[in-house]
Amino acid sequence: MKKQILSDRVTELLAESSEPLNLNQISKLLMLKSDSEEYFLLKNLLIELSETKILKRHPRRRYSIFDEVAFSTIEGILRIDNNRGIVQTNIPNIPKVVIKQKDLGTAFDGDTVQIHLLAQKKGKKPKGFVTEVIKRANIEIVGQVEKTDYFWYLVPEDLNYYVDFLIPENKLNGAKQGDKVAAKFMNWTDPQTSPNAEVISIIGKSGIPKVEYDSVLHEFDLPFEFPQAVIDEALKFTKPQNRKPAGRMDLRNEDIITIDPVDARDFDDALSLKNLDNGNFVLGVHIADVSHYVVENSELDIEARFRGNSIYLVDRVIPMLPEELSNVICSLQPHEPRLAYSVFMEIAPNGALKNWEIAETIINSKRRFTYEEVLEIINSGEGDFSELILNLDKLAKILKQNRYATGGIEFETSEVKFKLDENKYPVEIVLKTTTASTSLVEECMLMANQAVAMQLKKISKELKAAQDLPFLFRVHDEPDQKKLSESLEFLAGLGVKSAKKNLTSREINNIIHQANNLPEKDIIHQILIRAMAKAVYSAANIGHYGLGFKEYSHFTSPIRRYPDLVIHRLLKEYSKGLPDKDRLNYLKMFVKDAANHTSNTERLAMDAERASIKLTQTVLASNLVGNEYNATISGVQSYGVFAVLDDIYAEGLLHIKDMTDDYYIYDEKKFRMTGRKNKKVFSFGKKIRIKIIKVNINKRTIDLRLVP
Repeated sequence: MKKQILSDRVTELLAESSEPLNLNQISKLLMLKSDSEEYFLLKNLLIELSETKILKRHPRRRYSIFDEVAFSTIEGILRIDNNRGIVQTNIPNIPKVVIKQKDLGTAFDGDTVQIHLLAQKKGKKPKGFVTEVIKRANIEIVGQVEKTDYFWYLVPEDLNYYVDFLIPENKLNGAKQGDKVAAKFMNWTDPQTSPNAEVISIIGKSGIPKVEYDSVLHEFDLPFEFPQAVIDEALKFTKPQNRKPAGRMDLRNEDIITIDPVDARDFDDALSLKNLDNGNFVLGVHIADVSHYVVENSELDIEARFRGNSIYLVDRVIPMLPEELSNVICSLQPHEPRLAYSVFMEIAPNGALKNWEIAETIINSKRRFTYEEVLEIINSGEGDFSELILNLDKLAKILKQNRYATGGIEFETSEVKFKLDENKYPVEIVLKTTTASTSLVEECMLMANQAVAMQLKKISKELKAAQDLPFLFRVHDEPDQKKLSESLEFLAGLGVKSAKKNLTSREINNIIHQANNLPEKDIIHQILIRAMAKAVYSAANIGHYGLGFKEYSHFTSPIRRYPDLVIHRLLKEYSKGLPDKDRLNYLKMFVKDAANHTSNTERLAMDAERASIKLTQTVLASNLVGNEYNATISGVQSYGVFAVLDDIYAEGLLHIKDMTDDYYIYDEKKFRMTGRKNKKVFSFGKKIRIKIIKVNINKRTIDLRLVP
């Protein structure tokens, strides 16, 4: 009998007993003979469990369960993270249960499982083991086909699959050694054996960038093709005529411009700015009127709802809408009449929003600018539409200053962009950060999104609705105070002081200001961002903590985000009057469902985008094995140290097994690892010198080693 199984049987027995039991009583109830191996195991186990305070030892060598220890059977969805399982629960004092790999049984990431909660001392993290797989996740497994002398097997690409899969020879379906394939799970009943899988499609030869990028589509089950019915519906539309449609405000002669990344193909927002006689400005944010074409429950709408958002991978974009719409008919192309939904905001010189209006319009963009072109005009003061751009920049700076003053958090983030050659090999890396031109557009969009959310209350009051009409909000909850406290404890070690534990957003900004002159500035921003809650879509408005807004929505990108499209529709519908009772009840259910679904599709898109970036970094690093780099520690775990390499911005892992100069002790709260003898510290943000020693493109891993 295994020690863990015996331990569980003992603790269950004592939990059910009304009085303490001695060794002989326990062995009899468990039907263990006094001369058996299990009996001696039991004897030692009782001592061990009493020393770890799971069992309480009484006089005459009797044992009982500690009052703090509880047992329960829990059902939930299993998530694998770094070779251990995590099951989230709805139990307030046990929000999640950790499961060691050896206790996962035959469960995989995404499976619905039943777990048994192990005895735990009060204050320790709850742990458990899987007792049953209730429902399989039923997703594709992407990996590389390999062969031994006797067996074919699949090496999964996703590290969350902690075992390889056997492939029966009659289930190869044409796959050969070294092929990258998509497979489906067949069965797994005994954790002492390997699970079985069947090849369902061959992606190509493993290691070739094009094949590897294609594998990301299969790994995340991304919809890279549109159904024919959706394409047919998109092809029915024609470009708007150069005349004013009935019921639309005509803005074709107004100075309206678009500002986008240089490689953008769909332009869904445009800007204008006018001075009023009273000294105020009218900021116009003009958004592609996608809802004019994509009507509720049409083929296009059903597909867009299913996708939830566009997905931006390194080598391609998977659009929410067919390109016939997103890149042509809806896109606000220069010198072309386009239908728009416009927000006009009257703003005082101090940045205060005085009034706003939303209208269906027709526009004609006078110029398509890239961020780089606008930045050059801001810096030089010269160029096409320089007066408009300089005034927009001036206004954006005021809006940004006001946002921070009222609670918006001043996080700085950056993203890595790659240029690929015709064979999809990365040939250039660009680190993109916030600039005056990107900030200009961002502040204008934030103001429009805020005004649109406030418009809901305005309409609800005008229509005398019993409560606010159904709507979709973009919300951001307050940070988890435990995570924030741990982060503040770490930051204190860097000399960054904070007066409180329960910080307001303004106090977080004070911490950020302290960090601005420190070499660990970027790391401090990362630490605080990790402590924040995730922004999501919601039918209930709780405000946006990170932006400091009481009302906020997503309105400005209906080409690539389904919630924006829904909001356009709702505003148009409410502008015609109060919907009847049945319609309101339907909309209440619809926005709640849409909020949950699109929050999930957004997370999926982020995971796929990260996988695509990680793949590109490993392809790049595969040609740099043996090279040395300065690096910054970006994470510390019990199994090693993660570091981001200067110049190529790729993250690799320095395994604990390769840190052979000392025995290192992991401190989770302080994000660091310390040598027992040499006292060498590896902590978040520290600079180290490393060498790339191994790259696995299939698993997207980069192994590092310290340079003495």
